[in-house]
Amino acid sequence: MVKEGSFPITKTAEMEKIDRKAPEILAALKEAPIFKKQGIVNARPAIAGEKIDTVLAGGAKETTNTANEGDWIVKNPSGEEYIIPGKKFEARYEKGSEEGVYTAKGHCKAVVNPFGKPISIIASWGEEQKGDENCMIADVCDAEGNQEGEPYIIEAKAFADTYKQV
Repeated sequence: MVKEGSFPITKTAEMEKIDRKAPEILAALKEAPIFKKQGIVNARPAIAGEKIDTVLAGGAKETTNTANEGDWIVKNPSGEEYIIPGKKFEARYEKGSEEGVYTAKGHCKAVVNPFGKPISIIASWGEEQKGDENCMIADVCDAEGNQEGEPYIIEAKAFADTYKQV
């Protein structure tokens, strides 16, 4: 796990490592529009210690995360899986009429990658998360736009398919 603030901007030929809480990201997110997640997902309780690779629809590995007790594994319609803590899951999804199916109800503020090149960050779960030059940088918020302050990356197509501006 990488300590917050110990991940300076580092330019490489292919990817730029960015501090997810860099001033330009936080300022952009503060002014960003609010989006609401749409659609349904499949979800199940995670097994503590279970590792999930988040693989994007195009086959690129975005990140890896390890589940804690009480976490949930969410699977988007595109097949992308990720781990979400229990309290966040309850705030962002509600049980559907079928077993294991949940309706999204969460919000976020989001901006297109302001660096114009592939980036990587150390996500809140301590693992590297990668995005291309068109990825979205988002932060969960409530319906009024009050943010969590934990920016993360979402693939542009996945974002367009699952979020609508409020």
